[in-house]
Amino acid sequence: MNNDTHVVIGATGALGSAIVRRLREEGKLVRAVARDVELANQMLPASAGVVQGDMALKDNVLSSLKGAAVIYHCVNIRYSEWAKYMPALTANILEGARRANAKLVFPGNVYGYGPLQSVPAKEDHPQAATTKKGRVRILMEKMLMDAHGRGQVEVVIPRFPDFYGPFVTNPLMAPIFQAALAGKDASWPGSLDAPHDLIFVEDAARACVLLAGTDDAYGQAWHVPGPGPLTGRQFMEMIFRTAGNPPKVRSLSHLLFRLFGILIPDAGEMVELLYQFEQPMVLDGGKFSRAFPSFQYTPHDEAVRRTVEWYRQRPAASTAK
Repeated sequence: MNNDTHVVIGATGALGSAIVRRLREEGKLVRAVARDVELANQMLPASAGVVQGDMALKDNVLSSLKGAAVIYHCVNIRYSEWAKYMPALTANILEGARRANAKLVFPGNVYGYGPLQSVPAKEDHPQAATTKKGRVRILMEKMLMDAHGRGQVEVVIPRFPDFYGPFVTNPLMAPIFQAALAGKDASWPGSLDAPHDLIFVEDAARACVLLAGTDDAYGQAWHVPGPGPLTGRQFMEMIFRTAGNPPKVRSLSHLLFRLFGILIPDAGEMVELLYQFEQPMVLDGGKFSRAFPSFQYTPHDEAVRRTVEWYRQRPAASTAK
């Protein structure tokens, strides 16, 4: 197999599919690994080589990753299954990367920090989370960085805030964009007025590909925070204005969020992360911007316009997260 192959695992997710599109735009040879091949063929460029893969099956993982030069670990599963499955899936992917002698990009988030002790937070912020999903993130990052330290696999971890954009249909973003287009009430968890970093998913994909191609980036975590924080109120009002409807925004209290979670289990799994929306959640992206001064984030107004247009054309879309 071509030793310049970029393998994207979880290629039908919002970030995974955006990475596939970005790699193809740059002329890279791509293998898109997905459990649902039919869905992958619908979502991804025809030039992406789609293969079926289940990361829970070790032999399947090793076969899918054979001949890879760079692997993007974009596997995502239901929040309720994270603790049970994600560490084992990650261990399988790590072994596949080791055997292929491939580099590994592991897109991360801020769950491992817990409530921020300093704002904006730098990459050396303590990994002090006590939540279930926070502990899982800490475990997976340690597993990967330990392998890097032992010289087994080169690993780089971009850490992102919440992202939005085409194919981002998680329980936070989808209801907001759908409500704005329908002119109905939209809810934001926690405080409407706490600053919160947000990044356009296509910018996150560009950052992943950029870091993947930068030898000096490996062995490190990188904050990629987006073009600047917005409050939940500012973000939702921007979405409503772009959709052509008057803003109807409200805060979803802790109690209501718990009740909402009873109806939608994955939303209920977000309750332990509500602290991220009750206080400032802002990352220091200075390290990334100094290393890559030509990287330009998509401004929020443009990113929101493109996301609203995507939802307008696909009002029932629910194929990625």
